[in-house]
Formats: sequence, C-alpha cells, structure tokens
Amino acid sequence: MFGMLARQQSRTLVIDDGVPLPVSPRETILNSALRADFDFPYSCKVGGCGACKCRLVSGKVRELTDKSYLLSKEEIRQGYILGCQSMPLTDVVVRLPADPLARQRVSGRILGQVPLTHDIFEVFVRLDRPLRYLPGQHASVEAEGTGIPARCYSFAHDCAADGQDEVSFFVRAVPQGRMSHWLIDPASCGQPVRLRASLGEFHLRESPRDLLCVAGGSGLAPLIALLEAAARGDAARRNVVLLMGARRQRDLYYLEQIEALRRQWRGRFEFVPILSEEPAGSGWSGMRGLVTEGVTAANAREAEGYLCGPPPMIDAVIARMSAFGADPGRIYFDKFADQTAAARAMPGR
Repeated sequence: MFGMLARQQSRTLVIDDGVPLPVSPRETILNSALRADFDFPYSCKVGGCGACKCRLVSGKVRELTDKSYLLSKEEIRQGYILGCQSMPLTDVVVRLPADPLARQRVSGRILGQVPLTHDIFEVFVRLDRPLRYLPGQHASVEAEGTGIPARCYSFAHDCAADGQDEVSFFVRAVPQGRMSHWLIDPASCGQPVRLRASLGEFHLRESPRDLLCVAGGSGLAPLIALLEAAARGDAARRNVVLLMGARRQRDLYYLEQIEALRRQWRGRFEFVPILSEEPAGSGWSGMRGLVTEGVTAANAREAEGYLCGPPPMIDAVIARMSAFGADPGRIYFDKFADQTAAARAMPGR
C-alpha cells in the first residue's frame, strides 16, 4: 500500500536551473513542462522525432520506449532521454541542449508545392524573417489554426550565413498523415505556418575522411542540404559516395540536382541509386536490392557515415558499416519515423 501511494505522489521537475515544476502522477517530463507553459522543444509527442531530447542531470525516470530508436550511442552515454517518453519516478533535473539556434520561432506562409515523385513533394515556405540553421538540421512545422499536431521536417537546402527567409522541405504523403497531406494540398498555398527551429544534431563534421551518405525516401533532403554546403568549401575535396534507396524508378528524384553537385565537387563523387522492387525486364541497368547492399568494405571502413531515412534502414546500415570496421562514433544519422511507426513502438501497441 505504501509503495502504491509513493508511486502516486507528485514529483518536481527542474529544467535548466529554473524553478521547480510540479509533475502529476503518470505524467511525462514534456507534458509537465507544457502544462507549466515552459518553452520545451517538441513535435510529435509520441517518441517519433527526438525533438524533445534532454539530458537527465539527476533523478530517475521510467522510459516508455527504447530511446536508442532515435538517440545516438554518444547521446545515450551523455544521459540524454526523450522528454515525451520519460515519466519521473523521483524529483528530476534535466537540461535542454545548449544550442542557440534551437530557440528560434518564426512564422511564414506556404508558397507552393512541387511534385518530385508520386508521393514526395518539395514544399516551399516564405518566412517573415530569416531563420538560421546548420544544413542537415530540421524544424518543427505547425499549420496554424488547423488543430493538426506539429511535425518535424528537414531543411532541403543550404543556409546562408545570415539565414534564410525562404526554406523548403521534402514531404512524403504519409498514409493517414494529416500534416503531410495538408502541406502538399494546393489549397494550403498561402496558408500560415509556424516553425520552431533549428533542431537536431545532424550536420557535417570537420574531418579529412571520406563521406558515405545513405538516403531513403524523403531522407534525401538533409543530405542535399549538407552536400550543398560542403560544395562551397574545402569539404568538397573529400571523396563521397551517395547511396539512394528507392523501390522503383518512379521513386527516384532530384537526379539533375545531384548531377550538378557531382560536377562541382572537387573530390571523387559517386552516386549510386539502388532499387528494391523494380520489375524484371524494365530496362533498369543500375543496382537492385536493398540500399544496404551498396555499403561495402571499400566505401565504409574509413569513412564517416551520414544516414537519413526509415529507422530499419539506418539500423541495418549502421550494423553493416560496423561489421566492415567503421568507427561507430563517426556514424551520424537522422531517423525519419512517421507517427504510425512511432505508435507501433509504444508499449502495448
């Protein structure tokens, strides 16, 4: 009985040395912060994006899902947890990532949508003031006045030193995805949106090592941004292999832009599209199979990995790179998990 009463007691939450906030029984760190009107970064609220990650300084929490699904081994070693998936068992103290770019809040309007494939669109947004981000990072996008929950999307292009007042995202039409379908609907042109940015630790590190970039689906967006930025500096001297996984030829896109990057690159630039479901006899002369099959000892062992796409793809590429002797500490990734996948990862689902 005493143990049950203890579990039902309210806890306190301290964020960044602020005032203690009350935590109700069975309430997550994120919900406690939002209830107290604290500006805590988040997007999906179901463990599918990683926007709410924070470092647990003291106390104990019950984690509702496996955080390794989204956080890197380095972040886990440093004590990071997901605010939306962590319920305090004691009084807790957490710190948000010390990133001055992460507290930007800007408004804008949708300029238009350009179809890239049958289910991926590039969505352009005009902002009311410039937004700064590291190429590879993402933003939480909210459709104002709709009641649709905000979702995270990666910036699809490089960022000028003084910021961008026009940005774009690659948006895949997720089945039953309210936000994705709203963003690509022509009726949404001119409609207001709000962005919380810039989020994520996915960006190019300074190094002389070769680059192994692997993209699946709309995961090409942050890699295009990263490579565009690299092409402007000395990083373009590094050799790069870009693997793009898709089902069929109709799912390949941005091929002309990739070719333009290849032409201006100063090191070796190899682009390898790999199709997993292309019909036999279609005339496709490129690689077939899973994109992981493009990861070899030659392009992986000494390289830095930059991976974007569905979580199973990323997990498989990490495992294959590690098997070839790649340093796991030099593999960086951004897992694109839609809300259906995130819900499946929840206990009891």
